[in-house]
Amino acid sequence: MSAENSPPQIDKEKIRDKLNLIQENRRRLEGLRTGGVDRFRHDPLAEAAATRMLQVSIEAMIDVANHIVARLRLGIPKTYREAMDLLVEAGILPAEQQETFRQMVRFRNRAVHLYDTIAPDEVYRILDRHLGDFDVFIAAILRRFFQ
Repeated sequence: MSAENSPPQIDKEKIRDKLNLIQENRRRLEGLRTGGVDRFRHDPLAEAAATRMLQVSIEAMIDVANHIVARLRLGIPKTYREAMDLLVEAGILPAEQQETFRQMVRFRNRAVHLYDTIAPDEVYRILDRHLGDFDVFIAAILRRFFQ
């Protein structure tokens, strides 16, 4: 492959910025979790903040996925979910987490378009059980592009 046909390089600074945003939001979400599920049932601002930080963090994941897919020429995803799937198919993200990443994208779509269908208990359940899913994504990207 000639130099003019080779894929553009990954913008590591861009990826690092997005991963840092995800990590910072994860720390903040961890703090919101400490109030327990009752906090989310009785504090609409805590629920709204958590929902928004989850949405933004997932969007940052999607941005990273789309950037890598484009730069490595892995395909042309028609949906955000397909961008994640392409990273799994390329061996960048772990296959055993594929459904988890799909669910994260679904939650983001609901937070943007069907926000009135998300219950406080669901938001808290994500905080309580799934914040580590962000760590899996970050670790996979770091392992592949920063070591």
